[in-house]
Parts: sequence; C-alpha cells; structure tokens
Amino acid sequence: MATRDPEPEGAERRLEPRTDTAFFAVEIRGNDLYYRLVRNISASGFSFDDRFPLERPGDPIVMEFPLPGSREPIRVSGRVVYARPDRGVGVRIEDVERERYAQLIAVPPPSRAAAGSK
Repeated sequence: MATRDPEPEGAERRLEPRTDTAFFAVEIRGNDLYYRLVRNISASGFSFDDRFPLERPGDPIVMEFPLPGSREPIRVSGRVVYARPDRGVGVRIEDVERERYAQLIAVPPPSRAAAGSK
C-alpha cells in the first residue's frame, strides 16, 4: 500500500489562484457580529486579518460579504483551515451562492481600481 508523504509545514494547498483584496465582511457568531478585514479570496476560500483569533482550525464559520451594486450581502459558510496571529484566519468555503461569489472575486482590488481611475 502506498503512503503519502506529509506536506511540509506551511505548504500551499490552494487549488485556485487567490485574489488580493481589502474589504470588510461581517462574521456571525451566534448573536454576535464581528467586522473582519478580508485580505484575499479564491473560488474555494478566503482569509481575513485577526491578530487574536477566536476561531480554531475545524471551527464552522458564517460570514456575510458585501457585493458592490447589491443591497443583499453574500452569505458564506465554511470551515476554518488555520488561525494564526501572524497570518490571520484562513477559511475553506463549504456553502455559498457561487454565481454572486464569482462576481465578487471579479471585482478589482482597491489599489488596482484606484490606479486605473487616474
């Protein structure tokens, strides 16, 4: 039986390219809401800044992302992959309205949008 070598510490496991971004989303934890600064997104996940993460790997997470031009946020459910003060929190998406989420991924990050308007 073949065995698989363990991945090296910090190995990249993403299957899709990530898009750097910067926008606030709302994490919903029971009756509490937390504003989170999302730093990158991909079709299968995202990460947000958090120097003192409450989340732990394996925890379920629910967030609402704004979609420019829409009054309705995109609800994203996922599972925490990592939670480290030096890297923030990484989440693998388990449930999302894919079409609307794809629209969000296509929005240029603020730095590129600002540069393009000059």
